[in-house]
Amino acid sequence: MFSSWAEQVSTLESEGVYIGGWSLKNLVRPRKDISGEYATSEDRIERLTTVRADWADEEERRLVRKLDARVVFPCCVVYMLAYLDRSNLANVKILQAETPDSLETSLNLKGVEFNWAVSVAYFAVTAMLIPSMLMLKKFSAKVFFPLCMVTWAVIIMTMAACTDSAGLIVARVFLGIPESGVVTCGVMYFSFWYKPRERALRIGIFYSSNSIAQAISGFLALNSKSDFKSWQWVFIIEGAMTILVAVPIYCLLLTFPETSTSLSARGTLYSSQLTSIMARPSTYMFFLGYICIAIAAVAQATFLPTILHTLLQFSTQKANLYTAIVNLVAVPLYWIYPLHSDWTRERMWHFNIPVLASIPCYAVWTYTSSHAGEHNISYISMYGMAFLGQLLLLSQPVLLSYRSATLYGAAEQAVGTSIAVAALSIASIIAPQMYPNSDAPYYLAGFSATAGLLAAGNLCYSTIPLCLFLEARKRKKETGNALPLQAFVDAERSQAEPKTKEADAA
Repeated sequence: MFSSWAEQVSTLESEGVYIGGWSLKNLVRPRKDISGEYATSEDRIERLTTVRADWADEEERRLVRKLDARVVFPCCVVYMLAYLDRSNLANVKILQAETPDSLETSLNLKGVEFNWAVSVAYFAVTAMLIPSMLMLKKFSAKVFFPLCMVTWAVIIMTMAACTDSAGLIVARVFLGIPESGVVTCGVMYFSFWYKPRERALRIGIFYSSNSIAQAISGFLALNSKSDFKSWQWVFIIEGAMTILVAVPIYCLLLTFPETSTSLSARGTLYSSQLTSIMARPSTYMFFLGYICIAIAAVAQATFLPTILHTLLQFSTQKANLYTAIVNLVAVPLYWIYPLHSDWTRERMWHFNIPVLASIPCYAVWTYTSSHAGEHNISYISMYGMAFLGQLLLLSQPVLLSYRSATLYGAAEQAVGTSIAVAALSIASIIAPQMYPNSDAPYYLAGFSATAGLLAAGNLCYSTIPLCLFLEARKRKKETGNALPLQAFVDAERSQAEPKTKEADAA
């Protein structure tokens, strides 16, 4: 039965459709055939669908290095600043805690008002995902990203003037509008410049920006001795920093590889593509797998300083510092792990392993919370579990790389990527409700629910090869092609002259 499955998958993949599987053979290193060529699915498909290059390998490597400097680096800075401004409530919540100058006391936040202040920004983010991509297409990344940066910087600085919960919540809603397209547009932007086997590393570096942002936010969250309160200073400094950086970002960013005329055809969001993607079971499995891990990731990012402060009884400064350490340790892993996934072209276990490894963190926290005063686990050991919990972040770039490789044509790339990243936005609405103040200091419900979500995320993601196989076989029977027909049209439009690309990157 297994050999029959492998043969059928190989037959469908010979037409250019990517399915993948559960094999462990590529987990450590990629396989090569007798001719020395990489024998993975991604490599076979790339050789099948890519026009034969008429430029040398060194020319291509030089071009990719230029693209990294002009595409990946500025996008990482944009994402870091966006996440810094969006997630700073996690750190400012515990600044000057239990004093009249704390955020919650200054704004008279009651009950779950703080949790909703975190969540409401993501309602706007979710609603603006598609419009933001249309704006990117119209204005180009070179204009779109700096414009968004200046807009959200002004909003974040005005948050320092908030005097009550209503003002904070309204400001957070408006903050979500300019920040809505950062992740979606960034991932889509990469798909136009990089091959599938190059994307996981770039997406991993891109996603590492949020860990860097959380670490910076922790260092910025220091007690103030001026007329402003500590939480007000955090908002002012972060907003001013974003405005200053917007100018060099404008100078660095490139537009798209194609001319504006080609981009118009390539970037159009066809309703037929939306209908087609929404009819595929794999769309929902990618979405459910992502939303499960994203809820855990966002909740930990939002409440880790609070958990360390309340459950582990760390001081405010120690909680912020130790949170920064957890995030900084994750940064090199964000780069190395997706790079290994790109090298082996393996996507299934590179997702499942870090998610499974993070479950013990929440299992231990659940145990200690349900046995308060009855266990012998030290606070520093419980803090050590946070490093395991952070491992689930490594799975996100692998999932998005897999998702991107299973979308065919520019219209599918735009719509399919938006649907996948929408999971992150929706998770960001749900996650702040996982750890309400009423559950402090043990957060038993939040910890146990998170462990369950991670297990569910593994299960959903593991069904994806089967879903992709059934979809490709159905298309083959109905149209005679395993690939969607629109992919053949978009493939012709997406071919850009290498000299043109290099000239734009120069």
